[in-house]
Amino acid sequence: MSHPMMWVFAVLIVLAMGGVAMLAAGHGEPMAPAYDDRPDALVPAHRPVSPADLRKVRFSLTFRGYRMAEVDALLARLAGQLEDAAPLAREAEAVPGPAAEVRRIAEQWAAGHPIGSDILDFSTDSVDQVESLLDQWSLKREGRSAEENDEVWAAGAYVGEILVRAVPGADWGRHSVFGDLPVVAMPSGRFENPIGKAMSRYEGDESDSIAFFLQAALAAADADAGSR
Repeated sequence: MSHPMMWVFAVLIVLAMGGVAMLAAGHGEPMAPAYDDRPDALVPAHRPVSPADLRKVRFSLTFRGYRMAEVDALLARLAGQLEDAAPLAREAEAVPGPAAEVRRIAEQWAAGHPIGSDILDFSTDSVDQVESLLDQWSLKREGRSAEENDEVWAAGAYVGEILVRAVPGADWGRHSVFGDLPVVAMPSGRFENPIGKAMSRYEGDESDSIAFFLQAALAAADADAGSR
């Protein structure tokens, strides 16, 4: 290669490097804003995010993305914290719930689901049988969501009825934080969401242990009673 051509290539390389340096320094045309082509993550934009919204969030997959199980576990934890930290002013936001109807559904469901020698007798120990049933249904759900399975709703009502019968002063009610789901109004003003927990367990979230939920709710009720 002749010397003049070498000089030409050298000049071109210097100019190219100078152009890169100018762009890095902020000169020249900025890059166009990135277009977000991800699918809708199902987070509402017109109202505050609720625990139920977090439990329904699904993110798109990428080659070098995050571990799905870890993201789902974090969302479940955040949803639980939102439920615990939600403003629970009973007089302002709670409305009467169909206690008699929910209790009737729970009792009919219990009577129709004998499990060997174990009896669904609304004792705290029977919650393990409920969790076992939810896991069995989850494995055989074939795409059916929790909202489409009345058995799941009734199983959650049964768990809530255990709580109502175990805690003096607890009863079924509703709260705007939980939408249309009946929830258990505790004497302290807290609200527990057993039907929502049953739905999450059925959907395959093993971090939502029904037995642990009941134990935690009973422990909180004992602590609230002891502080009064």
